[in-house]
Amino acid sequence: MKILVTGCTGFVGRHVMDALRAAGHAAVGSDVGSPAGGTSHYLPLDVRDPDSIAHVLAEVQPNAVLHLGGIAFVPLGWTQPQRVFHVNTIGTLNVLDAVRQHRPAARVLVVTSAEVYGSHPAPAPLAEDAPYRPDNIYGVAKAAADHAALLYAAHHRLDAMVARPSNHIGPGQSKEFVSSAFAGQLAAIAAGAAPLMRVGNLDQRRDFTDVRDVARAYVRLLERGQSGLAYNIASGRLLPVRDLLDGLCEIAQVHPQIEVDPALYRPNEDRPAYDTARIRALVGWQPEIPLRQTLAAIYADVVAQRRAEA
Repeated sequence: MKILVTGCTGFVGRHVMDALRAAGHAAVGSDVGSPAGGTSHYLPLDVRDPDSIAHVLAEVQPNAVLHLGGIAFVPLGWTQPQRVFHVNTIGTLNVLDAVRQHRPAARVLVVTSAEVYGSHPAPAPLAEDAPYRPDNIYGVAKAAADHAALLYAAHHRLDAMVARPSNHIGPGQSKEFVSSAFAGQLAAIAAGAAPLMRVGNLDQRRDFTDVRDVARAYVRLLERGQSGLAYNIASGRLLPVRDLLDGLCEIAQVHPQIEVDPALYRPNEDRPAYDTARIRALVGWQPEIPLRQTLAAIYADVVAQRRAEA
């Protein structure tokens, strides 16, 4: 298939482009702005601009669209709510409507987030028919985009589906995110910095999935997914953030003093576990990369970045 990917230069987008090409697909990347210095090749596309989307669809003529483009940092929902809604919700509507008008036979996979379920306690892992209960602005914006995609499938008969990934981590992630932040501090300590780490709440539990497994799930959904459905993408197990830190300390062979930083600390907001029976049954996906391998890749990537910047 010829597949147009929005948000191709982001953390997940780069892994998705690799996964699509490895699977034999013609992946065409697009993202906001223009490539700098000729070092990367993608089409400029701003999801906030319907004309921009229409132009790229006309140029590429894709068989499928993987909509990844958006803001991924949850706290921005509180500090820049209008921007988050404009990009994550209106941007998704713009993509859906542009496909409806200009490539109505194309398949569309809209990536939202498990944040649509919120952090409410659940007696069992949440399946895709669980209600939307987001408890942050980012989650509200993603829930609106999620529901819009399913409505476009039902009302307009668009070949659309939704992916709801849990927290995904891996090489190349911004240091705004916990695993890369830990790895960055540990790499600095290993290079001679003071052996002190400043952390937030290490007891919060999350479902962490390797980004390369997530990218592979998106490929499978584009190839085999059933239209009009949402799909949870998760490891199926909840781990405390402390496990990430302990694993990275072991890999780095560094055992620093740990200090809780009030600015980083958030009260316990454990996420529920997510049921992945649907994606396992319908497309045959399951996570394959063990946590230690993921953490080793994160640490190696951070060390390589430090060397490149030295």
